[in-house]
Amino acid sequence: MKHYLIIGSGLIGRLTGWRLIQAGHAVTILSSDDKAGTDSAGFIAASMIAPFTEAVTADRSIRDLGIQSQALWDKWLAEFEQPIFNPQSGTLVVAHEGDKAELARYQRRAAHILDTTDYQQIDAQQLQNLSPEMAENFQSALYFPEESCLDNRQFYQQVGEFLTEHANWQTIEPIETLTNATLEQLCQQTLGHSLDKFTSVIDCRGNGSKVDLKDLRGVRGEVLRVHAPEVNLQQCVRLMHPRYPLYLAPRPDQQYVIGATVIESEDRSPVSVRSAMELLSALYSIHKGFAEARVLEMRAHCRPALPDHLPTIRQQEWGYQINGLYRHGYLLGPVMVDQLLTKLSEQKDSGVRYAS
Repeated sequence: MKHYLIIGSGLIGRLTGWRLIQAGHAVTILSSDDKAGTDSAGFIAASMIAPFTEAVTADRSIRDLGIQSQALWDKWLAEFEQPIFNPQSGTLVVAHEGDKAELARYQRRAAHILDTTDYQQIDAQQLQNLSPEMAENFQSALYFPEESCLDNRQFYQQVGEFLTEHANWQTIEPIETLTNATLEQLCQQTLGHSLDKFTSVIDCRGNGSKVDLKDLRGVRGEVLRVHAPEVNLQQCVRLMHPRYPLYLAPRPDQQYVIGATVIESEDRSPVSVRSAMELLSALYSIHKGFAEARVLEMRAHCRPALPDHLPTIRQQEWGYQINGLYRHGYLLGPVMVDQLLTKLSEQKDSGVRYAS
């Protein structure tokens, strides 16, 4: 059995700890967040698993890695005794009449990036058959049938309970930088033993790693959660707009998570009035039933991003950093953690190992 030290308990920290324990290893987690994960970007996210629609605005690699992650999600979520909300209903990409040009550009980009089997162009009758409520306001759509989302709150809770039971999980003050010296001091003061007890250290601090990852930056996102008893949408929805393209993801009990903003800012202050008005206006334009929806939350967070907007696993003398998931945490998290576990399996059995 190997023993790993994970710093951070957001989405990647939880995924990493969960999979290491399931592989038969011992895990210690040190985190400045609470065990519910309420200060994590992954706790707030829409948590869409959308390899095709995300690739259209990025590149082909997002599609290919995302498909691998989808397969891992299907396998891993099946391990829970209590099911996690994970509708496999696809994504509808739509636009109002005045924004048809945006949808046409999106479709041209899709034709360039994706395979022809990845999506369908559907007309009014097909949309009516698939989603009658969406057909009330839209005459056509692009449909991506293999996409999904999951309830991130259910996931955080169940993985958190698993890690609380099976890992040594302790709360600490935020760590500004990781070096052999700071890690040794942390282990001695917090755990009462040397760093040498661990096979490797895994840095999953996200934006907390900015001192150690000089090219890392935070990108602000703003999200609303609503309860809409008059709405029964099953699919994820993306609404094309030149200024604020909106995404909507369903949750249990007729709740929905809505987001749009990608702001080059590390501001963690509350949602702005402008963003709230734009999100709510766009939401109402999708379905009139949202007029009587109740706003449950308005949250903002900063997602860790690298210049190319792609995640990375970087080897250090004390272990590994996994970071830069940007807006693709749920989409690419499993495949990145799977890659990390492959690297860890190549290490020797004891003592912190690093790149030769």
